[in-house]
Amino acid sequence: MFNGSAVNVVIPALNEAEALPKTLAAIPRWVDRVIVADNGSTDATAEVARAGGAHVVSEPRRGYGFACLAALAVMPGCDVVVFLDADFSDDPRCMKKLVEPIVADRADMVIGSRATGEAEAGSMTFVQRFGNELACRLIEAMWRRRYTDLGPFRAIRARSLRQLAMADTNYGWTIEMQIKAIRAGLRVAEVPVGYRRRIGQSKISGTITGAARAGAKILWTIFRYALSPPPAGGGDRLIVLSRYPLPGETKTRLIPAIGAVNAARCQQRMTEHAVTVAKAAAGEVEFRYAGGTAAKVRRWLGGTVIAKAQGPGDLGRRLDRSFGEAFADGCARVVLIGADTPGVTAPILAEAAAALDDHDVVLGPADDGGYYLIGLRQPAGLVDRIAWSTSTVLAETTARAREAGLSIRMLDRLSDVDLPGDFDRLPTALKPTGPYVSVIIPALNEAARIGAAIRSAQTDGAEVIVVDGGSADPTASLAAAAGARVIRSPRGRATQMNAGAAIATGEVLLFLHADTTLPTGYLVEVFQTMFDRRVVAGAFGFDTDLPGLAMGLIRRLVRFRSENMGMPYGDQALFVRRTAFDAIGGFPDMPVAEDLEFIRRVKRIGRIAIAPSTAVTSGRRWAGFGAARTTVVNQMVVVGHLLGVSPDRPAKWYRSGHGT
Repeated sequence: MFNGSAVNVVIPALNEAEALPKTLAAIPRWVDRVIVADNGSTDATAEVARAGGAHVVSEPRRGYGFACLAALAVMPGCDVVVFLDADFSDDPRCMKKLVEPIVADRADMVIGSRATGEAEAGSMTFVQRFGNELACRLIEAMWRRRYTDLGPFRAIRARSLRQLAMADTNYGWTIEMQIKAIRAGLRVAEVPVGYRRRIGQSKISGTITGAARAGAKILWTIFRYALSPPPAGGGDRLIVLSRYPLPGETKTRLIPAIGAVNAARCQQRMTEHAVTVAKAAAGEVEFRYAGGTAAKVRRWLGGTVIAKAQGPGDLGRRLDRSFGEAFADGCARVVLIGADTPGVTAPILAEAAAALDDHDVVLGPADDGGYYLIGLRQPAGLVDRIAWSTSTVLAETTARAREAGLSIRMLDRLSDVDLPGDFDRLPTALKPTGPYVSVIIPALNEAARIGAAIRSAQTDGAEVIVVDGGSADPTASLAAAAGARVIRSPRGRATQMNAGAAIATGEVLLFLHADTTLPTGYLVEVFQTMFDRRVVAGAFGFDTDLPGLAMGLIRRLVRFRSENMGMPYGDQALFVRRTAFDAIGGFPDMPVAEDLEFIRRVKRIGRIAIAPSTAVTSGRRWAGFGAARTTVVNQMVVVGHLLGVSPDRPAKWYRSGHGT
């Protein structure tokens, strides 16, 4: 110990068997523990470290940051952490100069500056000197804090290090720490240290590619933090932790019972509920997401949430990062909840925040042995290396808090929704039942093609409705045999589609022509497209089963019309929110161009999106009457409708052009 403070030393090492004995031998005896993080060495580095009295942790993933994080993950409690390279370029006997200001409470972090100390000739390359100077100048320009070096030999108060929530895994570790220290308001000092030629070749400055990668990462780190929102300073923070809902990737333990799409819908609804409750309690909410992107999350939840990625690592690492960044921003109380507990209410969140006035930790226990809420008023390091997804999570966390002398407040116990048996506990408003998409197929004498259309639409989370308009062939019986629900209605595509919509139960209505097939995985694409709250309708890209140059040109023209003009047609499998369909009164009762008028009306209330995959329509009409003739007639119908020509005349053009 140094003047009553426990000091631990972290040494990242990669093939340093030659230099490590000298480095370890020079470390002062008052150091309590030395941890060598072996970063995948192929020499005797690990054996030499053990022989020198160090504790060795293995981290095979190459990267300075990975090695440091691995060492910190096994580090026992201490007051000061010192980072030291293994190559004997820094003199460990100077460690007192780094540690003393922290123990005396004159600084929170102390950097050993090679620029102000005596550097041996040839110990630093020109690239190193230039890169350090450039980085320090950029930091000064952006944060008005002058550093002289990015030297790896440094000491930091242990609780301040936890507050920084370090995350970089390779070359950006040192500069990330220095920038975050500024943003967190830490007291940072620099002391001159000597620097000598290292033993062996540097893995970074010793190679052109290593120096280039390090330089690029350092610059990227500077500009990343310069462009990120400034620390809020003071106050409280309420964080909701959840996943961006994707079928097959979220709520996977519910899939065997309710299917992939309904499991994703369950995740969606519970997350939206959690955010709504959090807003009611705190106004501004930070949403930490896994999967998706910040842009997708904002389109889903709106711009009133602060969207941030959870980042890499297990749940403990992600929780620790969320708390660390909040405290680095100056927050006084931080409460974090998951989205899996629908019983959480705004009063419970208010109670949690109030409990942190006179307790260090607040926990909301869950029936499964975990917790649905954790709140802290200081960085505590409680969640690292917890056995997550077990019944001992709460017990482990409370034991650590008590060992650290922290006071704990327990809230009421609630139930999570994770397993099939939990699903029935969901409130009705949050419980997805029935199909997500209703696929409605208007058909008339389509016996040859109806089976393929139905099969392309049949999937978990969808119902298929065939509306027969009085076929003279076995269309209706074949559709029923294929598993579709069959109803009959008067002839007319608009009339038939409206009849199907009247009995449909899905949140989204998809209208599929009987001679068109949907792409594999179409339901996931519809689900993701509709996650943008601005989108009220969509369609797939256009394709046919007819080859040839003429059809290739038609495909390109349709793509331009759809993507640039927002005007997809019926043969692209239009889909629309049920609420939007009802708002515009369904398809207009027209003998032709009902899809064109439908899209025009939909565009008045929201955005139309084009899904990435294509629906394939039979080329029979183009083959029978010629691509040019069919296209000309189709455009005559469109122009006639736009000019206000009576619908009966375009209908005659259409029937004559298609032989119907």
